[in-house]
Order: sequence, then structure tokens, then C-alpha cells
Amino acid sequence: MVLSNGEKRALYILNIIFEVEARIRGNQETIFIVDDIADSFDYKNKYAIIEYLKDIAQNSLFKQIVLTHNFDFFRTISSRLDMYREHKLHTVKTTDEVILKEEKYQNNPFVFWKTNLNNIEMLIASIPFVRNIAEYTGDEVNMLKLTSLLHVKDDTSSIQVNHLELIFKDILKDLGTLVLPNQNATIIDLIFSSADAIVQETIAIVDLEKKIVLAIAIRLKSEQHMINKINNPSFVSGITKNQTSKLFRKYIELFSSDDAVIKLLNQVNLMTPENIHVNSFMYEPILDMDNIHLKELYTQVNSLEFSS
Repeated sequence: MVLSNGEKRALYILNIIFEVEARIRGNQETIFIVDDIADSFDYKNKYAIIEYLKDIAQNSLFKQIVLTHNFDFFRTISSRLDMYREHKLHTVKTTDEVILKEEKYQNNPFVFWKTNLNNIEMLIASIPFVRNIAEYTGDEVNMLKLTSLLHVKDDTSSIQVNHLELIFKDILKDLGTLVLPNQNATIIDLIFSSADAIVQETIAIVDLEKKIVLAIAIRLKSEQHMINKINNPSFVSGITKNQTSKLFRKYIELFSSDDAVIKLLNQVNLMTPENIHVNSFMYEPILDMDNIHLKELYTQVNSLEFSS
């Protein structure tokens, strides 16, 4: 009999459950190391597994070390197992070592960012989240203004920190005392300078906000290049949605022989839409993405504007 991958995974889980029950009956103390146990299951089965891990955690015979790269699974298991702050750790890789670092968001990065908007990376990372709130609440004016910080629009280069502060206060009603630094700086300049600084960091990126800054910067740089090369303001101004992909299709139409750049822009087009316009659980893809790949992609896209 040939089992599918899903069936093999299910059989593996059943074997674990059998082993756990045997150890309970044998009154045997055990340390379990659980490595992405729910990685290939749907949400219903993931929650069932989490509830079983909770049952194990309540048995005084057992200790658990749970490893995962899945941010949603991490947040859920942290909540369901009532994990203490000091027990939730991220790994930070350098060229010489792997460091365990206490997880700073503690389940909800949006709440953390909202209370730390003076941090430029967290401010930038909050833009797509606040934009979604504006969209969901029918605030079209602010939604379009924030969209201009995620795509290259006519007003992108003129939006300053003081403008963003007013938008955030208008949408997030409890920010009345917020005063952001660099009031007259343009947001796009801050996005690019922040991305440049992140690229220079030598340790592996754990922080979600840094990856989102890179993703936003990658998209903006690629759009700048495509808009410059296409050189058709009427076409660009007529795009009302899916701008990156529509620019990319036009670029292929006009520059079909530019294989290297098309391959690079295709990476951008595949990566950034899903990873920027997000809700809470959809940050998983960008967390899984290797920071080296993000840095390399930004560096390559950043060089395009000088090769046009």
C-alpha cells in the first residue's frame, strides 16, 4: 500500500500519540522535542494538535521543547499553552553562533508596533496594517494616501512624516499625544534609508518589521525602475489596482529581451503582493523567507535604477 504524504504525516502523529500514552501508563518522565509537528495540516487539525500538546503540558511527567518556523502556530501555541515570556525564544544566527533571544512581540506584533511608532522600522511596518483598517472601514482618502507609500504614485515622493502622523491619528483614535521625529522627512526616503541600514546588518533578521521594511522597499524600487523604463505616464496613472503585476506585464511587453531584469522583477512580483497587504496570520510567508534572500533581492533591485 502506498500512502500519500498527508497519510504518512497522520500515521506519524498517531505513532507519537501511542508513545505518549504508553509513557503515561508507565509513569515515565520524558522531555519531548516537537519540531514543526503541524506544518502540513489544515487549521482544524493544527488546533487539534495544539490541544493535544496542551494536554501533554499539563502532565507533570512531561516537559516540551516546541520548535517551529510558522509564526501563526507559534502565536497560537504560546496562547493556548499559557507560556511565560521567558519561555518564548527566537533564534538569531550570526556567522559564528546561534543565539536564543526572548521573543519581543509576545503574540501580537501590531500592538507592540503601535506603542513604539517612534521606531522608524515599526512605523513603516505599520503602514500596510493601518492601510487595511482604512480600507475595511471605508476611509478611502486615507487608504489611498497610505497606498501611495506601498506603490509609486504621483504623490509618493511628497508624503512626509507629519502627514503620516495625522493619518495614523485619524485612523487609530488613541494616538492623540503621538509626536513622530523627523517631521519634514519624506516617508519614501526613510523607507529606503532604513532598508539600506538593514542590509548592512551582519546578524540574521528575526524582527518582523525589518523584513516588512525590506519588502516594501523592494517593491517601491522595482516600480520606480519599471515606471522609468516604460515612460508612459498615462498608462501608469490609469492603474487602479494590482500595480506591480500590471507594470511587470507591460515591462515584459516592451522589453522582452531583457531576460536578467525580467527574472529579477518576477521574483519581486511573486513575493511582495502577498507579503505586504496582509492580515495578522498572513505574515507567515515573509517570516519564513530567508533574510539573506531579502537583502540580496533589495540590493539587486536597488541597482536597477542606475542601470536604466
